[in-house]
This record gives sequence, structure tokens and C-alpha cells, in this order.
Amino acid sequence: MAGRPEAGAAGPAMPAMVVLGDSVAEGQDDPDPAGGWLGWAGRLARHLGVPREEMLNVSDPGATVEDVVRDQLPGVRELRPRLVVLGCGMNDALRGFEPEAAARRLAELFGWARGRGAVALAIPVPRPPLLDITPISQFRKKRTVQRIHDFNAELARVSRDFGMVFPEPETVARVADPAMWSADGIHLNPDGHAYVAEVMAQIAASLLGERVK
Repeated sequence: MAGRPEAGAAGPAMPAMVVLGDSVAEGQDDPDPAGGWLGWAGRLARHLGVPREEMLNVSDPGATVEDVVRDQLPGVRELRPRLVVLGCGMNDALRGFEPEAAARRLAELFGWARGRGAVALAIPVPRPPLLDITPISQFRKKRTVQRIHDFNAELARVSRDFGMVFPEPETVARVADPAMWSADGIHLNPDGHAYVAEVMAQIAASLLGERVK
């Protein structure tokens, strides 16, 4: 299932892949010809050979890590996916967050994934072009960039604590190119989603072997 399921729609009974996160994880600005959004999540599923009906994306626009744990995790907690992918942190960085609180929420997410026998993979939070096209002060820009760095640091630390792999931001270095983003400077365009999916697929495949195919 690409994008967030419509209200009342049932997700796959036994999903191989579960995606949690914000509007970028949902796939916004990357339309799926079959309906909804495709995004890096849908493209990643294709790379891994996961059928549409075996991928459940419960991401929600505007979500922070607090929202993911409070609103998204309960709906998937009883599932046993082989792969869990988390794509959030941009909203945390833009609005501000407490590192300790974020770490606790991330630990809950990764702990759940490990407890269900899943491989968990988090997408690094990139620096969005929004910071360069919006008239904000240098202080606010630097503070947001620092928050992005801090959130990625928490993702790396918690991933390590739970025996999961966190790709360094440099792994998706080309996402810094404004050509990978939509005009709003906050959502990836189809090229950006395709690039992230290709990079993440290589990492996920090495971790999963033949488990998802």
C-alpha cells in the first residue's frame, strides 16, 4: 500500500514492510499512477520485491517522533513485519525538540521493531532547501541545522543501542541538490524520492538478504 491508507481501509494482514513517519515518508509530491503517493517508501518496496499489498505505510503529514509513537505505532504494534522503516525528524528540527525525549521515543520504536524480529532502518534527516528560500534569520537557520544534526545523532545512537544500522547523512549526499526537491523546499520531488529509495534499497537488501523477496 503506497501512502497512508484511507480512513476505514484495511491494511495488509501480514505486511512484510511497515513505514512510519511524516509527509516525506508518506511520499508527498511523488504521485503513484495507481493512486495516492508512491514516494521513497513505495519505490523502496519495489526495489526489494515487496508487493504493493504487503507494504503498509501509516505515515502522516506533519508528524514528529512523538506523533509517530503516539498515533502510528499503536496501529502496527501487533504486526510482525520483516522490515520497519522510519522517516521523520524534519518537523522535530523545524519546531524544536528535547533530545532526551526524542531518544526515549526512538528507543520505543526500535525496541518494538527488535521485539517483533524486524530489521529497522531510519532515513537520515536532510537539510531542506526551505532554509535557503525562506526569509529567516541566520540565527534561526543555524539553530535548525543544528537540530537536524542533533536528531540524526540521536537516530545513530539509538540505532546502535538496538543493534540496528543507521546510514550516515553522507550516504544520501546527493539529496543536498535542490534539484531533488519540490518547489516548496520541504518535500522531495520524484527524482529525490527515487534517489533515496535506491540508496536505502542497497542498505536494506544487505541487511535482509532474501527475507523480504
